[in-house]
Amino acid sequence: MSGNRDTTISDTESRSGFDLSTERDRSAPLSITVLGSGASSFGNGRANAGHVVHVDGDPRFLLDAGGGIGARLAEAGIDLTALEAVFIGHLHIDHTADLPAVVKATYQQGRDRPLSVYGPTGTDDYPGVETFVSRLFDPESGAYNYLESFLDRYKGSQLAVEPNEVDATIGKHDEASQIYDGDVTVEAIPETHGEIPTLAYRFDYDGTSITFSGDTSLETGNLRRLASGTDLLVHNRIIDAHADPDEPKTALHSYAEDIGASASAADAGALVLSHVSQDDDAAIEAEMERVRREYDGPIATVCDLVRVTPDGQIAGVDPVANDVLVQE
Repeated sequence: MSGNRDTTISDTESRSGFDLSTERDRSAPLSITVLGSGASSFGNGRANAGHVVHVDGDPRFLLDAGGGIGARLAEAGIDLTALEAVFIGHLHIDHTADLPAVVKATYQQGRDRPLSVYGPTGTDDYPGVETFVSRLFDPESGAYNYLESFLDRYKGSQLAVEPNEVDATIGKHDEASQIYDGDVTVEAIPETHGEIPTLAYRFDYDGTSITFSGDTSLETGNLRRLASGTDLLVHNRIIDAHADPDEPKTALHSYAEDIGASASAADAGALVLSHVSQDDDAAIEAEMERVRREYDGPIATVCDLVRVTPDGQIAGVDPVANDVLVQE
């Protein structure tokens, strides 16, 4: 687990507005487990992007599947067979690298129903989620086409990954659209992330909502519309205030003040910062100070293996002990 975990939580405790406790509230209608709170680098001890959405305590949805989150799923004791769907904000490596491992593991663990994967449409230059899933798992031409026969031979089950594309065209669908309907409602809206088709997602259940920004430069008001009145806004990646404005990442991500202004305009009840690229607590706190200039609600920067509820509780997830067999 990240060495930043304890210091990140304790340094923000007095001012975050969150209840930083040691006990998890299992009664919350919606909550999230942070699997990966890091960016594309592994240098800060964080796995890449990944969050689980729990409904009445049960793990139902996976948001992104970046590198390292497979191990975090095991550490957090998540029952992969309980997952109903995976939602991918966009198809960059740090959001998708562990998707094949997650798919294999959920069927190895006894999944007996299809796994839906939601994600953006593509463009002439970038694949959409249908093409992406086909390139990975097609039984004839996929990179991991062996999974079909592997699961049939060793597990007696069939691989069934069902892609669902959501139009991610900025300027065409700039209102939230409902993409998943059940006891939980999921809405999506296109967001700006350079030229990469990208989606933000909102989950509503039992009068409670959690919104995930995805990676975005906040060039439109789309996220504000999607997140309007949300209980908890989970926002990705802050650009360092001292970054060269000509660096490519400045067209991909958001500055701290813009994140604060967006959260304030959406009237979000609380703000969690994840997908962190900064390496130390001092740099993180400096960016949080900039967010606070525009947003006066509860703010926290999370690390891997914490549980967050929309009513403002953050608690650590005790890693599941694994027996290790040493052969001499």
